[in-house]
Amino acid sequence: MKKDRDIHKSIFLILYILCIGSLSIFMFLYGFFPITNYDSNISSMDDIPQHVENISVKREVLYQPTVKKLIIMVIDALRWDFIVGPMGKIGMPTTSSLLVNHSACLMKTIVQSPTVTMPRIKAITTGTVPGFIDVAMNLGSTSINGDNILIQANKQGHKIVFYGDETWLKLFPKTFHRYEGTTSFFATDFYEVDINVTRHIHKELEQNDWTILILHYLGLDHIGHVAGPYSPLIKPKLKEMDMVIEEIYAKVSYWNQHNNPTLFIITGDHGMKDSGSHGGSTISETTVPLITIGTQCLQKNFVDSYLTQIDITSTLSVLLGIPIPFSNLGTVNLNLMEEFPISKKLFVLYYNAKQVFRNFEKLPNFKSHYAFKQYLNAVELHVKWLNSTDASDSIARNILKTYEDALYGMREILISSMTKYDTYLLIISIIILCHLLCIIFNGQNNSTCSIPKLIFLFTIHIFILAVTYNYCNSEISTTNTTVLKILMTVIIIFINCYFLAKIKYSTLFIFKLVKSDFEFQIFSFFVVTQIVSLSSSSFVEEEHQTWYFFWVTLVIVFFYNCIRTLEKLYTISYRQLLCLQTCIKLLLLLIGHRILRKLNSTGDKYAHLPDISGWLTKQNSKFGATALLIIGLLLLIWISFQMEDDKHKYIFLLFHISIAICIYLRHMCNNNVIKIPYYPVSRGIKEVKIFWMVVLTIFACRIYQLMLINKYKHLKVIEKLLFFIIQLWVIVSAMLHQSYNVILLPIHIMFNSVISEVLRYLRKEELSFFTFICTGQVFYFYQGNSNSLATIDTGAGYIGLEMYKPLTIAVYLIVNTYSAPVLAYLTFIYYETLKQDMISERIVANIKYYLTWRLLTMTIYAIIISIQRWHIFVWTVFAPKLLYEVMFTSVLCCLFISTLVILLFHNILLKPNR
Repeated sequence: MKKDRDIHKSIFLILYILCIGSLSIFMFLYGFFPITNYDSNISSMDDIPQHVENISVKREVLYQPTVKKLIIMVIDALRWDFIVGPMGKIGMPTTSSLLVNHSACLMKTIVQSPTVTMPRIKAITTGTVPGFIDVAMNLGSTSINGDNILIQANKQGHKIVFYGDETWLKLFPKTFHRYEGTTSFFATDFYEVDINVTRHIHKELEQNDWTILILHYLGLDHIGHVAGPYSPLIKPKLKEMDMVIEEIYAKVSYWNQHNNPTLFIITGDHGMKDSGSHGGSTISETTVPLITIGTQCLQKNFVDSYLTQIDITSTLSVLLGIPIPFSNLGTVNLNLMEEFPISKKLFVLYYNAKQVFRNFEKLPNFKSHYAFKQYLNAVELHVKWLNSTDASDSIARNILKTYEDALYGMREILISSMTKYDTYLLIISIIILCHLLCIIFNGQNNSTCSIPKLIFLFTIHIFILAVTYNYCNSEISTTNTTVLKILMTVIIIFINCYFLAKIKYSTLFIFKLVKSDFEFQIFSFFVVTQIVSLSSSSFVEEEHQTWYFFWVTLVIVFFYNCIRTLEKLYTISYRQLLCLQTCIKLLLLLIGHRILRKLNSTGDKYAHLPDISGWLTKQNSKFGATALLIIGLLLLIWISFQMEDDKHKYIFLLFHISIAICIYLRHMCNNNVIKIPYYPVSRGIKEVKIFWMVVLTIFACRIYQLMLINKYKHLKVIEKLLFFIIQLWVIVSAMLHQSYNVILLPIHIMFNSVISEVLRYLRKEELSFFTFICTGQVFYFYQGNSNSLATIDTGAGYIGLEMYKPLTIAVYLIVNTYSAPVLAYLTFIYYETLKQDMISERIVANIKYYLTWRLLTMTIYAIIISIQRWHIFVWTVFAPKLLYEVMFTSVLCCLFISTLVILLFHNILLKPNR
């Protein structure tokens, strides 16, 4: 009974830590990621100046529309080299010829991170830099309430027509005169999503009731997600886009020749990584082309011209003769205004600078910045130039340069000032995480609470709370730090102080660590070192190298111990043969590691290097990918067959063969492996449906098995249940993985089995925790994952789906991404249950180990990223890593809770038999 009470107390403590820890982590996220609030002010024609520092100007002459029609064609994920590279010349011959003949202008557009669609549309239409949290909001876009170019166009009587990505309709409801949206998240649709846009073009080109036409094509992005930028599907898609451009160009040329000035713009919202995904900050993701047809270029060598994506807003506003949106931070690009007289160029930049200055002057101490002095200097020179009777163009060009420098300086300062952190939440959440670490480090939970210690601790923390609030009050508004938030914090801190007051410091884990085995100390130190190394951006980008080093070190240490054992065995015996066999297995693990790390290049520095997966996907025969997939599936069938009870071996063998066939067929339908002759054309949807039917049948059979076990062998319940969960996880992962990555699943299981045998042989089972964490992490990187959002295999979220289902897609992506670490955890717990003795105590203790590792990682990284929040790479390196860590921790927390529920279920079954 006492043992049961201790276990229940431990479970309660773990659940408390899970709940409060999750709350603290999300508090930290809320405090760290600023939500960009677009200014609700709307510019009007009155905001366009009629004078330059009391010198009257003819605004109606200097600021008037130069184009009557505007066509914007956004090709999602259009990389720079898709236009200027060899693929562009072959895939887009018409566009390439227009650029060569200077009938079109090409400029390089620099895209800010994050490189996902919704923030990029905001940047194009508002001229502002969206916040990083827009990555998470990309799946559920809400309308933009602030000023933007579409509002201004509507106010000036322009009628806007839109066809394409429905994200525009969510961001700008009730804006378009005519429209039809297409679902942007159904990544396996390469053709229909674009056909639904193209079929409207001919009709719209014959209409005269619109002035702005926006087209957003998605097929290229979808091909990239599923097949990558070097897929044979890319060139046909580029040719399809080229045919659309050719048709529109013919009409635009006709309009321009008949005194109806029209501007046609082709651009991408973001680029595409070599893996086919996007979301990071590599050059291929942040560099996109901007092609203009219908206007002259300032530079004939147009490839050398560039602009930032937020410059598009102000540039198009000037060309349309509408007010620049109030919150715009972009600079008018004069490369598209060669025909403008110098006086008009000066006036345009003056207006642009004045508009940006309205936001700049709201900053505290704005007069102390050099950009302010440049702005005043530019205006002063502009006034002198207007008053001068001998106004030369060379002086005017210097003034233009001064305006541009002032605009650039104000923009950079404004962008940095937009990043606001809730420092109060950051500090409080870190304090609570530190509390939870101390609580879980405590080795004895049965001691009574010391009231004086509780009062002392609570008083100290209230003082810290007051000081923190007072320090942060100047940084955050009163509405953010509400009474409810403070009250909740006080309650949590009081409960934490109660647990802390129960701690006898001699029982802390740190003191046990000092008395533990030397190898345990070394590997504990390594885990902490790995976490601390995340303070370096390079170590974050190349984290896989750290885990690979840790893994090789572990295996070599085990190999060394085996060799030492072998030296002590002087006679040939069964133990000597077993030791020799163990050494061979460890050598095979090292060889396997060397091969598997080349399966998918990851990280940042060497991600571009050739790897096995790249070679497999470029093979025309698809033989290599087919062979790996078949070998992987056969190994999974063999492992499952070996693990099954003799009574049900052949029944489940049939199920597993059926599942393997469904997995092969789904890859075959996606053109990833060799096709079976005479197999009917399919999109792979019905094959996935059959797969899920078989999985449900297996699930029903497993439940029936558990019911039978319940009658006879209670001790087998938890073992069989965990085996079923592992099997289900592997099956679903195999369905979602890339064809060449399926081989990782059986190899991972075999790695775990070998490591478990080695630890038992060496009697080093206390190191199981480290080794299984390490195998999970290295296989996570073998799969091609990294700390960049661009390595997320988005295509896995749409396997077998006929329509957009956000929850299903999210679950699929999580399963596919965290397949290896979760499999390592489940296997670890499963091997612990095979020991039979003290199962509950073992599982609870190991969950504590895992939870401690996760809490330690989150706490140290929260401190690191709080210190590094002004780092130049905070949004490109540290913030994505934070999102990964939070998601991984959330997944493990769900697993911990599930494991504890299984454990309680197991104990309830055993209770009547005790």
